[in-house]
Amino acid sequence: MKKVMMANSEIAGYMVSSLRALADKGAEVVCWAKPETWGEDHPLHGRARYYGFDACPTVNALLAALGDWRPDLLLCGGWADRRFLELSRRLREKDTRTVLMLDTPWQGKPKQWLNCVLGRFMLRPLFDFAWGAGKPQTDYMRRVGFPEGRLKDGMYAADSAKFAALYAPDRDPWPHTFLYIGRYVPVKNMRRMERAFLKALERAPGSDWRLCCIGGGPLWDERTQHPRIEHLGYKSPQEIQRFIPQAGCFVLPSVFEPWGVVVQEAAQMGLPLLCSNVVQATTAFLEPGKNGFTFDPQDEDAIAQAMCRVMALPDDALRAMGRESHRLGMAYTTEDWAERALSFLD
Repeated sequence: MKKVMMANSEIAGYMVSSLRALADKGAEVVCWAKPETWGEDHPLHGRARYYGFDACPTVNALLAALGDWRPDLLLCGGWADRRFLELSRRLREKDTRTVLMLDTPWQGKPKQWLNCVLGRFMLRPLFDFAWGAGKPQTDYMRRVGFPEGRLKDGMYAADSAKFAALYAPDRDPWPHTFLYIGRYVPVKNMRRMERAFLKALERAPGSDWRLCCIGGGPLWDERTQHPRIEHLGYKSPQEIQRFIPQAGCFVLPSVFEPWGVVVQEAAQMGLPLLCSNVVQATTAFLEPGKNGFTFDPQDEDAIAQAMCRVMALPDDALRAMGRESHRLGMAYTTEDWAERALSFLD
């Protein structure tokens, strides 16, 4: 039985499903992360052990709690928390394979160039491998000094079983609703998206398309009120599933998105995609013209034009885009994630 530890600031829902797949392959999984309720109703109950930062705030406390248990593999969520770097150093001395996980894309900023220099001395000696969310992240780690054979992508995987179950490629008529799911915060660019949608309606006066937004946050009170724009507020993941059959195209207008697992989730559900060109997950799950379109998030007219392109498509074309989205989204599943994680031990 392989022993795998994940050290991360938090264990998000999609990561829970990936760790469950890892446990299904016979791995013994341990998590070190923020405090959380870990009871019998937790999705990983019986599949993993959990050590919170409250009970084990330091590396020494964690190692004392682990006793003689040592992982074969450490998956380390970034380098911002210095405790993770210390844990990697200590475990690597015990012959644990250590993996640096990263979702920050290479953008060529001055701070990133500095990190490339410092990383060769401070990061590279602590980790055997780097695991990026996609190509933009592995490009970054390549500059830090990880050789090609020590780089992998695919650090994130959507819960493929959950979202593939919502795939309905033959809906007739195809729903004419743009769906946004996310926080109401400036980086998500919602106000510009809403104004662009109203422009698109002006340019296509006979269109019956609507915009449905699910989420909440500090900008909730600033939401655009319009008969063709529906704001449903925060919904639980289970509640969101009820709205998927009404969705005809997923839209994500962010001005910055290091990755965006929600893009793969929408693809697995078989939705055409309409995404900002800075959403890094589009590098894996969106092929412009085949299963959706990208746009400049700062250009309101460009967003409106992209929406008009979708609105002008016949239902058969939208269905074909949905099938292509599903094919791309299912090209990397939670089971694939688990196999890739274990491949670091080969």
